[in-house]
Amino acid sequence: MAKPTMGTVDKALSLLRHFSVQKPEVGLSELSRLAGYDKTTILRCMNALERNGFVEQNPESKKYRLGLAPISFARIRERSFPLLSILQPHLDNLARVTGETAHATIITGTTLMTALISEPERATRVHLDPSIALPVHATASGLAIAAHLPADLRKRMIEQDAFERFTDQTPDDPAALETMLEQARQNGFTRADQYFEADVIGTAAAFFNASNTPAGALAVAAVATRFNADLSDLITTHLIAAVSDVTRELGGTMPARSTVAA
Repeated sequence: MAKPTMGTVDKALSLLRHFSVQKPEVGLSELSRLAGYDKTTILRCMNALERNGFVEQNPESKKYRLGLAPISFARIRERSFPLLSILQPHLDNLARVTGETAHATIITGTTLMTALISEPERATRVHLDPSIALPVHATASGLAIAAHLPADLRKRMIEQDAFERFTDQTPDDPAALETMLEQARQNGFTRADQYFEADVIGTAAAFFNASNTPAGALAVAAVATRFNADLSDLITTHLIAAVSDVTRELGGTMPARSTVAA
């Protein structure tokens, strides 16, 4: 069966993912190269996005940058279906009690994105880029969320990551990954020991919405050189308590331990 052709709307919206904190402005030629579309297609998509406020063009460099429309939509979403306002206090508390960087990941379609970050008041800490999509196999948040997803969605998300290696510790074996996912279901949390970034140990646990499906994860990213048994226990205890509280506030129910996702 032929692979379905990506529609115009999908193409246009997919271009937005090429903007990041490190790359806030992108030119037409670079977008064409990054997306793999010809310049005529890119220009048509960017014109449509610009008309609707999703992007704007720097009048001097002619490069594109994100527009203001997403801010308006985000505010409407948060006022109608609060999530970020629920998560922020829990992240701030995690950062305070653990002394490490706390962050929240949400699932949008088949993509995991960092929604919020709370940093501790110390000079040496993990810095996170909120614009980077998180791979399932290489992050504690990805593993924690994927462990509770339906099998077909979990498979699609893992396949799109293609087991890309980020460090020498990044898991690249499907069987080993399944073992990690089962351990996440049994323990209620997962840990990624320098899977995504060297010198960073992440611990994450999923939270659930009113439909009792995983809506995202809370995580603590710790500097590996100061990670020890006491810090591990401290992070795990407060993290599990936090996701339980978030799940309750969202009207969901935490799954029983050792439950295998359908």
